[in-house]
Amino acid sequence: MTGRSLRLRCAAITATLAAGMTGITTGCSSSSGSAASSSASSSAVPPRVSASGGTTVVHLYGVQQSSGVYQPNGSAVADPSASPAPGSYLVGTDTDYDGDHTSHSAQAVGTDHLYCLITEAPTTGTCSAEIELGTAMLISDGSTQDLSANGAMTFPITNGTGRFAGVHGTVTVTGVTGTNNSDFTITYSR
Repeated sequence: MTGRSLRLRCAAITATLAAGMTGITTGCSSSSGSAASSSASSSAVPPRVSASGGTTVVHLYGVQQSSGVYQPNGSAVADPSASPAPGSYLVGTDTDYDGDHTSHSAQAVGTDHLYCLITEAPTTGTCSAEIELGTAMLISDGSTQDLSANGAMTFPITNGTGRFAGVHGTVTVTGVTGTNNSDFTITYSR
């Protein structure tokens, strides 16, 4: 990580973990990057997909809506230079747009949520994440992640609902340099 990406979705948090927590913002933060401010809903148009040989690929651009690092008792981390102790956790949410950071829809197609429990200080966590697209959801549960990793992070798809019931695959999240946003590549099959 070059100080900007947690991915599947807590960009600012991972950056601060990797940089010794310098400059962290706890609680909600405004989004950065260029995306329309429309909300995702079940009536939103689904993202474009490409399919080949039974494998489907979806590209999303996630615009961060909130992020935070919390102590085991649930209180926000007050000292941004402190390393999180085991039992601390980080959360983040995004609004997702069809495409990537260079070319994406103006209307949101979904949302995502990330929760990572710090299991080994300061940057190893067990993470769970959900991506909601219309009336269906992709789920990644219990993935061990190095939250200070450079480059992309990959999460296994462990479950799904609606049209994603029974799928398996991965979600690769890559931070967009200079922002708290990310590009997602979702690859799955039945």
